[in-house]
Amino acid sequence: MKLLKVLPLLALLLLSACGEFSLGIEPAPTAPPAAVPASPAATAPPAAPPSPTPPAPDPTAEPTQGTMKVKIFLIAVDDQGKSGAAVGCGDSAVPVEVEVPSTQGVLRAALEALLSIKQQYYGQSGLYNALYQSDLRIDSLTLTDGKAAVSLTGKMSLGGECDNPRFEAQITQTILQFPGVTVADVTINGRPLQDALSLK
Repeated sequence: MKLLKVLPLLALLLLSACGEFSLGIEPAPTAPPAAVPASPAATAPPAAPPSPTPPAPDPTAEPTQGTMKVKIFLIAVDDQGKSGAAVGCGDSAVPVEVEVPSTQGVLRAALEALLSIKQQYYGQSGLYNALYQSDLRIDSLTLTDGKAAVSLTGKMSLGGECDNPRFEAQITQTILQFPGVTVADVTINGRPLQDALSLK
């Protein structure tokens, strides 16, 4: 029994006498790091940007493509307010649809259509146009809090005393037809409309 215990020691001594002896211990293999699952935010597709809000109509906008209809106001002489709003000398201001280039600036388009008519009577309708002798154009137009501020420049001519209320009604009614427009502030060559119509 003692001999069996001594033999391993002798074997070690013999090996050490022949040279270096080392016990190599191979490191245990390490497992690769576990993959970290990607967060849902990293794998989800990017969110679509919010849809843009359509712009509000601009009274100064330029025409686009196509055509549209707007209303202008003309005068039914001696109609006594039967066909439209009563005006001045027993007349009526009557809305008439006209075709204009498509635009968001419907107020400007309607006024330009009205100012462009140079006939005393409109087509076969028999409606009178108190602006036919005038040569006016829109210098500026703004719409703020329901107030339409319209600056007209050019020549104004009237056909008689009853043309004053007719002229005013045609312009102001054309402006006030649009929802949200509650005040028509019109000047002609820098003067308020009523002052310009007084010819003073």
